[in-house]
Amino acid sequence: MAAATAVVTVAGVLTAPPLLAATPDITVNTASSYQTIDGFGAATPIFGGSGDPWTDSETQTLVGMGQGQLGMSIVRTVVSPVSGEWGLYANSLRTAKSYGSGVKILASPWTAPANFKTNNSRINGGKLRSDYYDDYAEHLNSYVQYMKNQGVTIDVTSVQNEPDWHPDYDSMDWTGAEMRNWVRDQGTKVRDTRLMVGESLRFNRAYTDPTLQDATARNNIGYVGGHLYDAENSGNLSPYPLASQYGKNQWMTEWNLHAADGNGANIWGNPSNAAVWNETLDDIMRTVHRSMEANWNAYVWWYGRRFYSFIGDGDSQYGTTKGAVLRRGQAFSQYSKYVRPGDRRVALSKSSRTSSLEVTAYQGRGKVTLVILNRSNSAVNNAVIQTPQSISNAEYTVTSQSLGAASQPVTLSAGQATVNIPARSISTITVTEGTAPTTPPTGQPTTNPTTPPPTTPPAGGSCTATMTSGTVWGDRYNTSVTVSGASNWTVTLAVTSPQSISTTWSGSATLSSNNTVLTMRANGSGNTFGFTTMMNGNSGARPQIRSCTTT
Repeated sequence: MAAATAVVTVAGVLTAPPLLAATPDITVNTASSYQTIDGFGAATPIFGGSGDPWTDSETQTLVGMGQGQLGMSIVRTVVSPVSGEWGLYANSLRTAKSYGSGVKILASPWTAPANFKTNNSRINGGKLRSDYYDDYAEHLNSYVQYMKNQGVTIDVTSVQNEPDWHPDYDSMDWTGAEMRNWVRDQGTKVRDTRLMVGESLRFNRAYTDPTLQDATARNNIGYVGGHLYDAENSGNLSPYPLASQYGKNQWMTEWNLHAADGNGANIWGNPSNAAVWNETLDDIMRTVHRSMEANWNAYVWWYGRRFYSFIGDGDSQYGTTKGAVLRRGQAFSQYSKYVRPGDRRVALSKSSRTSSLEVTAYQGRGKVTLVILNRSNSAVNNAVIQTPQSISNAEYTVTSQSLGAASQPVTLSAGQATVNIPARSISTITVTEGTAPTTPPTGQPTTNPTTPPPTTPPAGGSCTATMTSGTVWGDRYNTSVTVSGASNWTVTLAVTSPQSISTTWSGSATLSSNNTVLTMRANGSGNTFGFTTMMNGNSGARPQIRSCTTT
């Protein structure tokens, strides 16, 4: 049913729609589902001279789920041909496993030891000699067992990085048939891990089809993988029916693009640089979206710490601070932090008003998550989101040229969520389905009885507003306010920056530009309303009522 009253904005902030359900702009259909997500991630340094191992702090920033962290759930590393180098990244990987949530480790070899190869060299390709096939299996198994003894489970082990690329650095040449033969005859010797075949430069299926078509070889692998270099032009950024037919999850395991830097431009440390943002949104985030639409299960970027990547490496030529989160990392976190391993992509439909948006939806953990790319130059305001059940709670974050994974307001009404989607942005809204609340959702909160509920004093024609002590739920503080003495009222509240108000319910809401001052008005839904404060690291302060007036 169309809303009876027009939705308006005040000072650029969305007010709550009326209680009658509005015509939805994005409708999620959880009855139709696609692939299960394995995760999103990036690689440690790979080659000597490409940087020291990630520090504990850097690793925590990349995999952590806290404020300002990026939530990666896959870390890729290298299997060196020299066993004496295996321990180089062990601490980073151990930290990732212990600090992150369900982090998987992918280990990829660039080459076998030189004496295993036809060219007796680590570089310039060269094939694995067939009389060393068993030795190579033992080499990979020894790496997995070594890391296991270091407290690191290697979840996935690749047979070869880029078998179709033979540069003058570590590399090794395979055909798809050779890879099938090795996996078929030697694959079971690599224990306590799952094997991956492919990782070709363009996700070329000629390197994975032979293994999938052989029953014995197929049973010895868990995954197929590939890279994105020129994959769109070759038609390989697309669904892979043969892999899906045999239940083999598909991982995009490497891509790297930083054309925006030109010849050493000092631009990457500037979070609002237009060239960097345009490349991030139009190229990198677009390919993440397309990979998800292709039913791939994972997306793994190149180095996680680099001047053009997710956290800076301190290279003064490019203007980044070592370990500091970059805008590209904040954009990637719109997927990695909110679409978690085990979530399943589900169907959706869009109205004509949102047809230009690139949207994917996911269900899991009792939530529905939507990632929205708006690559147009126009904002889509008052976008109404609907799920099969009523929405009881919602969180909304946005990254753009001027916003870095910033919490933004969501209005809940009639079981729907309404948001403003900025131009040239990537955003994520995570909703919890259930009965639309008249009191805040509780989950498993920690009650905070130490702060007495603030009450406005009655004065003349004023009303009285009384706030509950509220509940803490993760980084959120959920609070309700009851108004007495009037049926038509306006209540003004404030929170202390960097806290911000993210969600309101059961009233007409207006927020200040920095989301720290909330004005709620009666809209016929009763005299109790609620709102959620994102504490953003300041857990001590509590919202305060400024005034309650009759209208």
